[in-house]
Amino acid sequence: MSWLRTPKILTSSSFRFAMLTVGVIWLSTALVLVAVYMQLDRAIWRSIDASLDLQTTELLQQAKQTPSLSTEELLAAYNAQLNSSQAIASSGADSMQQMHNSPAMHAMHQAMGLAQPPARFLAEHHRMLAVNGALQVARSVELPNGEAVELSQNVAYLTDLQTSLWQSLLFGLAITLGIALLGSLVLTQRSLRRIHQINRSCQAIMAGDLAHRIPYQKALDARADAKPQLGTLDDYDQMAWHINQMLDALHDAMAKARQVSDNIAHDLKSPLARIRVKLESAYEQQPSIEVEDSMQELDRVLAMTKSLLGIARIESKTRAGFAPVSVRELLQDVQEMYGPVFDEQGIEFSVEPNDQTLAGDKHLLMQALTNLLDNAHNHTPTPGSVSLLATAERGVDGSAGVHWQIQDSGPGIDKAEFTKVFERFYRQDEARQSGGFGLGLSLVQSIIQLHGGTVELSNNAGLRVDIWLPAGV
Repeated sequence: MSWLRTPKILTSSSFRFAMLTVGVIWLSTALVLVAVYMQLDRAIWRSIDASLDLQTTELLQQAKQTPSLSTEELLAAYNAQLNSSQAIASSGADSMQQMHNSPAMHAMHQAMGLAQPPARFLAEHHRMLAVNGALQVARSVELPNGEAVELSQNVAYLTDLQTSLWQSLLFGLAITLGIALLGSLVLTQRSLRRIHQINRSCQAIMAGDLAHRIPYQKALDARADAKPQLGTLDDYDQMAWHINQMLDALHDAMAKARQVSDNIAHDLKSPLARIRVKLESAYEQQPSIEVEDSMQELDRVLAMTKSLLGIARIESKTRAGFAPVSVRELLQDVQEMYGPVFDEQGIEFSVEPNDQTLAGDKHLLMQALTNLLDNAHNHTPTPGSVSLLATAERGVDGSAGVHWQIQDSGPGIDKAEFTKVFERFYRQDEARQSGGFGLGLSLVQSIIQLHGGTVELSNNAGLRVDIWLPAGV
């Protein structure tokens, strides 16, 4: 079960916050239980004190009503009416002090809690006695005839009650702690699940799936003009909604920018083609270097518009027409096409295909590879090497895929430009002297993303391009 992945949970900030909450709740519960225990302690001893007050009043009344009885006869008559209390004649301070300081009494006084009365209680003519191993509380009472007697009440039951209460208190705290810990694990797992869901969505968007959005825990109104009541959403759904709104705004802005360039390219294609025909006709009638240069520049502009329209078509294309593509056949065609080109420049070119199959458009995949190999051909010095390697590799989600690695021995590019070179019309300073327009890698990325793959750049004794594509038909 996922919630048993304790290493990830224990190191998360959500778990630390949950544990802080658990500690506060547990400490508050402990303080409440201790307060209840102390209040019960005071209530019990107040009850014992009230009971002794009542018995003292009754004994004195009985002594006044029967003055003819001796102290022993009075105590015998009174004791016959009692259950848990007993009246005894005082035997002298020395004997009482000896009894009070006996080992049995010291053992009794070492007990904590209910069996130990408050200090105020002992100061009011009360003391504790151990009679036949049973704990009793005694009060000194002076009779009308001047003799002193003691009223005692058996409180041995308080020891058992104290033990039961402490056990109940500790058991309750243990149960509270266990429930709080379990609840913190469940809530932390729920929180981490939502955080990981948001992280995965952000990773998918950064990988190029710009249409991906963070899912909501609560279903929202699917109407385009519907706005959710943010007060009805939890914190994570509110955060997801705001992030999705931001992504929608960015996506719309990027789409408008792309649409502008696509519209310009589309609108210029026909006029430029007509100008090209007129220049060609003029050159045939009267050849000149100026007209020839104009035709070459016009060809560059037409190539740029063609690339822009090609990117637009790819971005609007779906995977409906994809067919099985053999990686081995595709890379063999690439080797046959580019082997002589690299040999002519003195660059070693090697291809290592494998026997996997892709679902895709073979012509578009070929175009992506040719763009990358053209870049490697233009930036690899002589003598040098360029390699194209295909291996089986699983994706980040564990799905089967094919990994293409294109490695050259050129100068590479600055790490800070790994992302920029995929932007439309972006060119490095040293590339501005060439005839390109900065659309080649943008076209490659569009093709790879259309096939559900990813493309990454790195420097490794030259520029290295890593492409991952999902395998299968």
